[in-house]
Amino acid sequence: MAGATFLCASCCDSLAQILRALPRLHEECGRLLAGAGRPRERTGGGTGTPRGIPLNTAAVEVRAGILATLASWSGLMVEGSGEPGPKRSVPELARWLLARLPRFAAHPAVGDFSAELHRLAAAARDVVSPGGSQRVEVGRCVEARCDGRLVARSAAGPGGLGEIRCDSDPEHRWVEHEWPLLHRRMAARDRGTTGGGSAAVRHWLTPQDVSRLWGVPMGSVYRLASEHEWGRTRRAGRSYYDEADVRRTLDARMPASRST
Repeated sequence: MAGATFLCASCCDSLAQILRALPRLHEECGRLLAGAGRPRERTGGGTGTPRGIPLNTAAVEVRAGILATLASWSGLMVEGSGEPGPKRSVPELARWLLARLPRFAAHPAVGDFSAELHRLAAAARDVVSPGGSQRVEVGRCVEARCDGRLVARSAAGPGGLGEIRCDSDPEHRWVEHEWPLLHRRMAARDRGTTGGGSAAVRHWLTPQDVSRLWGVPMGSVYRLASEHEWGRTRRAGRSYYDEADVRRTLDARMPASRST
C-alpha cells in the first residue's frame, strides 16, 4: 500500500477544508446549547431534572458525532505508529489529522471517513444555519485583472460549508476558513482605491450574513452594530446593515480574531 492513495487531489483538498472548518462548526453548535438559536426541545418530568430546560438535541448529536469520528480516526492512525495521539478535543484532533492527511489518505477506508465528515459538516451547518443556502454579494473580486463580483453562498461548498466565488471565474473561490484572509485582501484593496467618480453602490447584509461571513456570534453582531453605528435599513420586516460599515469594523478586528 506504500505510496498508494485512495482519494484524488480534489477529494483530499475537500477533506482538508472540512477538517479546518469542523472546529468552528462544533463551537457554533455549542453556542446554541448555551444561548439563543433555533427552537429547541425541552426536557423535564424526570426525577432530579428541572422542568423546562431547553435542549437542542440536533446540536448535541452533531457535536458528539464530530468528536467521536475524529477521535476514532486519530486512534486508528496512532495504532502501530508509535507516536502519541492528540488530546481528545475537536480542535486538537482536527489539527492532528490535517497534519497527517497524506498518510491517512492512503488508508483503504478513507473514503468512508471523508463521507462521514462531509455528512457531519452538512448536519452542523443545518443546525447553525437552518434556513438553507443563501446568496449575498460581497463586492468586487480581489484577483488581478478580474472584473467579476464575489458572491457568498451558504451551504455551497464541500459538506454544506459556505463558499465565496467569483461570478466571472469559478477558479476564484474561497471556502469558509479562508474568508478572513479574503476580507483582509478586500480591505487592503479598498484602502488603495482613490475616491471620485459616481457614488458608490451600497450593499446590505442581514445579521445572519455578518455572523456567517465573519464568524461573529449573533449577539456580538447586534452589539457591534449599535456601538459602531452601522448604516441600517429594513425590508419586508428584516434588518440589513451597510456592508461597508460592517467591513470597516470587522476587518479592523480581524487580526485579533481566530487565524485562518
